[in-house]
Amino acid sequence: MRTIALLLIAGLLLGAAPPAHKIGIVINGERLALDPAPRMVAGHLLVPVRRIIEALGLDFAQNGKRIVTHVGSKTVTLQLGSRNADVDGDEIALDAAPVEIKNVLYAPLRFFTDVLLAQSTFDRKSATVTVIAQLIGRSGNGISKTARRVEQVGTVTAVDVDSDPPTITLSYNASIRTTPVAANATILLEDVNANVTVPGELTDVRPGDYAHLFGGSLASADRVIDQFGSRVGTVAAVASGQMVLDDGHIIVPGRNTRFSINGASATMDDLHPGDSVAVRYNVATNEVREVLAGRAVPDTGAPSAIASVATSATRPLRANDLLAVTLTGTPGGAAQFDVGPYVLGLAMSERAAGTYVGTYRIPNGADFANVPIIGHLRVDGADYAKQAPASVSASSSPPGIGDFAPNEGAVVNSSRPSLYATFVSDAVPVNPSSVHIIVDGHDITASAVRTPRFVHYVPVVPYPDGVVHVTVRVADLAGNLSSKSWSFTIKTR
Repeated sequence: MRTIALLLIAGLLLGAAPPAHKIGIVINGERLALDPAPRMVAGHLLVPVRRIIEALGLDFAQNGKRIVTHVGSKTVTLQLGSRNADVDGDEIALDAAPVEIKNVLYAPLRFFTDVLLAQSTFDRKSATVTVIAQLIGRSGNGISKTARRVEQVGTVTAVDVDSDPPTITLSYNASIRTTPVAANATILLEDVNANVTVPGELTDVRPGDYAHLFGGSLASADRVIDQFGSRVGTVAAVASGQMVLDDGHIIVPGRNTRFSINGASATMDDLHPGDSVAVRYNVATNEVREVLAGRAVPDTGAPSAIASVATSATRPLRANDLLAVTLTGTPGGAAQFDVGPYVLGLAMSERAAGTYVGTYRIPNGADFANVPIIGHLRVDGADYAKQAPASVSASSSPPGIGDFAPNEGAVVNSSRPSLYATFVSDAVPVNPSSVHIIVDGHDITASAVRTPRFVHYVPVVPYPDGVVHVTVRVADLAGNLSSKSWSFTIKTR
């Protein structure tokens, strides 16, 4: 929670949102109407409280300057003019006091991150507030039923793939349930950072993620949606229990966060600047659950039985690509290799005297950047290790198209409307040359501005009144492709 809040505050200090557009709101993927819209007040982003609370399925009661809602069994109280919110008697400080503007109650976005336990972000370029809150609006045991289907939600505490049938254990409030998973169940992995969903295996579902199980009854699940947030980067600094990545993001681990370096258990204090890390957090609570770090193996200069380690990767890899690793050294030994901290001890066979070869097929769900490939050789009772000169990146998820304009179904009064779409990626960056924008069947890419973050186009000649159809296509450097199509209407008369 504090991570999101700190990042938001840092972003707001850079300046106000673009004045030409109202600030939009997206709640759990659904875009709300623009009125009333969030607004900047004295350097703080304030959002309309009632419409967001009700969109999240929570109750809302106001008596004078006092506002009350409930999150599960907890009572949350907000007071106009007070910079403290009350949660069952505990005070939580806000970065600004709630205010009423034209009969609309506004509160800082931090109210939703720190008090309502939602994941909240503000994208200045697209002028959009996004709120993701899977836990809010539910109470009791996290089970909802319709006439034919049952949905269970909660934090994954265990995945047992060895039982028959395999099972997933979820915790929700004080309820803990273990549910068998059908052999032909659909497993979907949803990265909320990139806003993409890809097929996966049950082994890709990790403890600490937030999962939705669907089935005909509580006795079996035939569909599993595993939701998580992730961030990939390089450690720039570690201090005061916080970690700063090279892109400026601040990571604040909790007491349940698991750390590892090159596959070995570690602590926060063991991390060093320059380590490559993948951070995974729970989307319902924003709790950082896992930090996997990769670190280069130092070359001591001492004699080694390994002459070289090389890989077949010449670009970032994607799902089902095959990574081949070749180790040359003393013949007659036992060799294996590691893919950073993610996969350890992959076997290698000696194809010729002193030449050891092993392979690793990139699975669905893989998402890592610049990880070291480390070869190991055991010969004559001694162990040796050496790192390949080039690191490897891989992603099985296409880039997300985070926001776009004009909005779907919007009516604009300009014959030369500004068209844009923003991109979101994690481990593997967007390939700008892959970006294409098509308007009413015409490819106008050559006239657009393309970057790894967005595409932007302003028509050279006026468009006539009527419906305009837009399609944007984008791929990352691994070749994962995604597209987005929408329509809006021009009405100048």
